[in-house]
Amino acid sequence: MHTLNKLAAVVAGCFFASVAGLSAAAELPEGTVISAANLDKIINDTFQGQPVGKLLTESMEMRVRKQGWKLPLVKASDVVMDDKFNEASKRNIGKVQFNSATRQVEGWEGGMPFPDVKESDPLAAEKLIWNWYYGQPRGDIMNVPNVQYVLINGDKGVEQEQTWGFIRYSMKGKLGANKAVEGDGKELSRTIFVAQKPADLKGLGTFTIRHDSAQVEDVWAYIPAVRRIRRLSGGAWMDPIGGTDQLQDDIEIFNAQPSWYKGYKLLGKRWILAAVHAQKPSWKIDGKTVADRYPVLDLSGPPYWNLSNDRYEPREVYVIEATTPTEHPYSKKVVYMDVKYPRLHYGEAFDRKGDLWKIFQFNSYPGRGVDGFHDIRTTSGVTIDLKRNHATAFFTDTSTWSTNAPGITSKNVTLQELQAAGR
Repeated sequence: MHTLNKLAAVVAGCFFASVAGLSAAAELPEGTVISAANLDKIINDTFQGQPVGKLLTESMEMRVRKQGWKLPLVKASDVVMDDKFNEASKRNIGKVQFNSATRQVEGWEGGMPFPDVKESDPLAAEKLIWNWYYGQPRGDIMNVPNVQYVLINGDKGVEQEQTWGFIRYSMKGKLGANKAVEGDGKELSRTIFVAQKPADLKGLGTFTIRHDSAQVEDVWAYIPAVRRIRRLSGGAWMDPIGGTDQLQDDIEIFNAQPSWYKGYKLLGKRWILAAVHAQKPSWKIDGKTVADRYPVLDLSGPPYWNLSNDRYEPREVYVIEATTPTEHPYSKKVVYMDVKYPRLHYGEAFDRKGDLWKIFQFNSYPGRGVDGFHDIRTTSGVTIDLKRNHATAFFTDTSTWSTNAPGITSKNVTLQELQAAGR
């Protein structure tokens, strides 16, 4: 009997401990900051009904615990898509097809090609990536005259600041023009990316024509030191960008024509924390100190690359694994795409041994074009190279960003314009 009493006491103790544990879990208030100091205490608590532990991917939790990343919490709010975008997407239902033989999309003219993807569809992952590729709500003309790259050593801090200009002109899938296609329909977009500062980089830049096919991009680089144009190889989309930690393929986390990758797997849906209504400005051009210039960047101590002063909200995402071609530096990427609209918030790249190599984070906010178009704009981001203990953060000047600005035509986005800008 004595043994039974002891057993009963143990069972009762476990029961009451469990009840106490359940009652200790709480709904966190807006403004709570997740950090290494409080993570163990709040990991079973919820925010907007989602357990904190399940809002962090494995790499996100590692960054909080080991790299000092802090995440101030804000309540999620809707992101409005433009009526033109929504209408174009709806028109694609039953019209746009995915050709499994060519791995190309047929019949697309604008918006998301597959707005009604079902998780049970064996091609769901590939269709979702095409939604991202074709359906990014950035407008017909994306003009970002000032983009700041900040190269960061994880032990020492900021090494270099670079100012670049970026413009992407859509030749196909246009929503604000009378015609969805400009030209012969073979080009998808044209892009100029050119350095402005520091002096030793000024004028260095690229002009890219992206084709609406499996054909690799045509890319030319202007080299100001010799005042010459050089045509780059067809594999330039896998090459590094200058001295940064990014590949061309890492722009906006995933920057490849989907068929260039071997294949895709939908790992499921989950919730994560993302800066969807991010702080702006993220870059104050006239700031006198580094800390003044980048208010969302935590420069208080190593590793100096955390965007800890932004606003993070719960977002439901698709988790998609993308397998690279054999010549790619990575073995695979895992990307986290918003369920509500085609936006990648977070990503991870793995080396050929299967180990985590790089982490990508892109913070954004809903904007309005010159013509009133509802777009999505990246305000800040970071690519973290875990092997090098190095990162490249970037920030956009939101005051000079323009979408669908009048007066910009395809004639403003040419090889000749790159050369003129470089000089």
